[in-house]
Amino acid sequence: MFKVPIQKLNIVLDEFGIENGWKSILATHIRQMNNPELDYVLKQKEFLDYKILDIDLIGFLSIGEISALYEYSLAYVDSKKRKEDGQYFTPDDVAQLMAKKSLNFSVNKIWLDPCSGVGNLSFWLIKLQKDPEKFLNSKIYLIDKDKTALFIARTLFTINFQNKNKNLFFDLAPKFLIMDFLYSEKLPKFDFAILNPPYVGVSADYKFETAEACDLYAYFIERVIKLSKGFISVSPQNFTNGQKFQSFRKLLIDKMKDISIYCFDNVPDNIFKGIKFGSINTNKANSTRAGIIVAKKNGRQIFRITPLLRWRAAERKKMLDIVDDYLTETKPTSIIFPKIQKEFLALYQEALNSKFFLIHLVSQNPTPYKLVVPSTPRYFISALKTDVNRSSFKTLYFYNKKDLNLAYLLLNSSYIYWWWRVNDGGMTISEKTLLSLPIPENIEINKNIIFKIEKSESINRVVKKNAGKDNENVKHSQGLVEEINKIIFPKFVSAFSLLHNNSVI
Repeated sequence: MFKVPIQKLNIVLDEFGIENGWKSILATHIRQMNNPELDYVLKQKEFLDYKILDIDLIGFLSIGEISALYEYSLAYVDSKKRKEDGQYFTPDDVAQLMAKKSLNFSVNKIWLDPCSGVGNLSFWLIKLQKDPEKFLNSKIYLIDKDKTALFIARTLFTINFQNKNKNLFFDLAPKFLIMDFLYSEKLPKFDFAILNPPYVGVSADYKFETAEACDLYAYFIERVIKLSKGFISVSPQNFTNGQKFQSFRKLLIDKMKDISIYCFDNVPDNIFKGIKFGSINTNKANSTRAGIIVAKKNGRQIFRITPLLRWRAAERKKMLDIVDDYLTETKPTSIIFPKIQKEFLALYQEALNSKFFLIHLVSQNPTPYKLVVPSTPRYFISALKTDVNRSSFKTLYFYNKKDLNLAYLLLNSSYIYWWWRVNDGGMTISEKTLLSLPIPENIEINKNIIFKIEKSESINRVVKKNAGKDNENVKHSQGLVEEINKIIFPKFVSAFSLLHNNSVI
């Protein structure tokens, strides 16, 4: 996973702990650089109690990889605390993408990284500047509660950006602030912020308008919205649709004018890559569906958003290079930020104008007319007239056979899958999303296609293991799904055909 001998790192952490262990790692790296102009750094008071190691553990690592190594160190020393802290590093390519977005902000302004960790977001922001050393010394502050992370950042920034100032490490001290951004009343003045806030559920804190979100990342972004002229953030993208984030959405669209939101799926590749250090689950993969917000208070009023983007690992660079191509201008509300692609704008408008929804077909009491909807979409959603062997599903009852077959058509087409990705896109399809599906007018029930779907149920069963248990579903052939789409939505057949792909490229 890392380009370093992990067992050697473990030994260093066991012997010295986090703080002195990382002092030794950094001191060894500085010695290995053999740069006389950096010798003064090891004479500073912050570098007491270090030991030169027999190997440079970070010599060939990027700033993002060093961030990952530090996250690993924290989890190794105290995995429970790391899980509670909810902080995950930003990979270099994502940090570079976010930094490039700063080029559209006003120049010669003050930036703040309010939860910097070891500083990989700030690193790439600084590296973009014409004079990185000057910008570092006069145009940016880094804040974190973790003094060791700030110490690592300050050391790495000195190593990478020292040029004319031969005392940079000392002079930078006032720019690296150990404090709690959420509650401190002594924050430095700043214009813009770049951040990857901690993702962790907390009790509602009614100091914040976004208290109902009960998540630290919402609180961090709220304070940035209120104190800055603009910001660039990366966080889970559940703020686009989660009911508890309604106040968050309202605050964002009320206070910011120029807003772009990039939404990323977690399969087949994941923006955060790597693993969840400190996770106690057997599945250590970081499955966060991420969202990047780029927002400014000045400029014309515009809201743009991407659909939930998917890409293969080999396409990662290309996807990040052309990510702006997927932005769609639309009108947000506090109820929903629709994750939509340009090809479906007309269909979405039709859906918004609908007066008839799936909930109007569904009976609150059991009837002979039943559909089973497996709850965990991946690349498709199905609705079945027969039972399936799985732990997670929703059962819908209908008033009559006509309503049953109308729902049968819609829920086995691409329409429901599209509706879920526009309005949700989480681990499961919620009952709210399912029942809110708009019913198009004048759909005729084609008996032949109903028969084909029923036949497919019996021959296209698939099984996927989840938590060690077999979960059964039905995956209709692409040809059958396209045939259903042609009957219901002939104008959108080609767009729907791409919807189930594992890549937007």
